[in-house]
Amino acid sequence: MKLFYLVLLTLVFACTDAPIKDKSSSEGNVCEYSKWLRISETKKDVLIEIQNPDDASKIFRIRLPNANREIENSSFEVEQPIKRMACLSSTHIGMLSELNLQNRVVAVSDMKYIFDPKIKELNPIELGEEQLISIERVLKSEAEVIVYSAFSSSFNKEKVLRKVGVTCIPNFDWRETHPLGRAEWILLFGYLTGHQKAAKIKFAEIKKNYMKIQAEIDEMKSVSTLSGNMTGDYWYAPGGDSYHAQLLEDAGLNYVFASSSGTGSLAYSFEKILGMSAGIDLWLNPGFKSKAEIIRAYPKSILLPFLEQSSLFCYTHTSNKFWELSACRPDLVLADYSELGKGEKADLNKLVFYKRVE
Repeated sequence: MKLFYLVLLTLVFACTDAPIKDKSSSEGNVCEYSKWLRISETKKDVLIEIQNPDDASKIFRIRLPNANREIENSSFEVEQPIKRMACLSSTHIGMLSELNLQNRVVAVSDMKYIFDPKIKELNPIELGEEQLISIERVLKSEAEVIVYSAFSSSFNKEKVLRKVGVTCIPNFDWRETHPLGRAEWILLFGYLTGHQKAAKIKFAEIKKNYMKIQAEIDEMKSVSTLSGNMTGDYWYAPGGDSYHAQLLEDAGLNYVFASSSGTGSLAYSFEKILGMSAGIDLWLNPGFKSKAEIIRAYPKSILLPFLEQSSLFCYTHTSNKFWELSACRPDLVLADYSELGKGEKADLNKLVFYKRVE
């Protein structure tokens, strides 16, 4: 915990009701695609700003010394970056894994959702669900920082954790509207751990690969595509302004809800989906490994023509792999979707995340 208290001396955190007025110590924005993450740096320091997508007045700010600083006699006294992190989402773990920083993860929400074999071997402490995490286990893990997904309007353990010296950092990668904007959050983990150079290189590689795949895709959008499934009484599908819808568009797929608004999930009745079911060529993310499982869970699904007439693909055979890596590797998801857009000519052996649902 000694390292944390030294870090605390140099990390300036604020959640204010007004935008930053003093920009004198920052130069530009490292982030190119993200709507909610801004990182600016000088030779001396780095300023990270995380905007709450639902409230423009709420900005999380954290200032830390630049790991590559050249100025001597700096006011920052900490020489080492953050070593111990608690990650409450699979996407956070995936980003650290892409940087080969698995050893920084000292606590997770639930080990049963972990894919990375190195993380499993390290066996970090389990904290429980985001809003119900154990403060005692956080202290036992000696985590300096907790990164959480801010799915709720507040993180109810934050005040207590701050009192015991743990910095809580919100992550809104799931609210981004562009796949590369989501992947860009890998920079957050790079800067926090002192590996910003490696994070920049990794993101540049992801971006280059994404653009290369997109450039080679036929833009005819002839494959009529549906995504989502029934949960309870509603069919949930990605909104037309979401990063997922952007992925489908970039893959050259004709997403049936592309013209809808919203970055979250759309909710439709089964009857609406049934009424528009004719002509669906590709059904993505039905949520199950087999058609029999789909029918057992939702018997009315047998009425959907595309259950038999369309190609069905999902990531459910390796769900943990998908949830860990898909956010920071949208290029691999795009490659899967572009391959599936070839229809009968698709080479299923090339798929990274997806597998046919039969």
